[in-house]
Amino acid sequence: MKKKRKNGDKNLKLWTIICLVLVCAAAIALRGYIVYKIYPLEYREEIKAASEEYSLDKYFVCAVICAESRFDAGAVSRSGAVGLMQLMPDTAEWAAKKMGLKNYDKKMLYDPKTNISIGCWYLKYLDGLFDGDGKKIIAAYNAGPAKVQEWINGGRMDDIPYKDTEKYLENVRIYYEIYKGLYSDF
Repeated sequence: MKKKRKNGDKNLKLWTIICLVLVCAAAIALRGYIVYKIYPLEYREEIKAASEEYSLDKYFVCAVICAESRFDAGAVSRSGAVGLMQLMPDTAEWAAKKMGLKNYDKKMLYDPKTNISIGCWYLKYLDGLFDGDGKKIIAAYNAGPAKVQEWINGGRMDDIPYKDTEKYLENVRIYYEIYKGLYSDF
């Protein structure tokens, strides 16, 4: 009886080890899949084209899109920002005029190519406005350039009074590193 039980214990241990190995292998395989689902990269061609046109880092553009809409072209915020790069309709209309975009209509903000193009133009505009200072550019994209200028004038850029903007800055920095690491072949 003891011999039969010993063999049974060995079989149970062997099956337990096999199951653990299979579970670990599945977890490793799924991890990659899940990471790419959490940090998608859609609209590659549109991002590449607009990034090149406006001399922007494509991973930076991806990070902004991820922070703004998680790559949801139909996203609309509580404040009314629209599309992938969550552009405010008034800002987008102003930018479209500056860009010379003919027949602009705010419905165009749902079109990924248009939204990315206007968003990248606006990032380049902010880049010029804030002399390439990444922190100020990202903060201005989130809170608006007038607010950032107010913070600069008041000596508050090191201690941004908007917690949402501070979190946004951190998210864009993190997403930038993630996209650069995950999509190094992009």
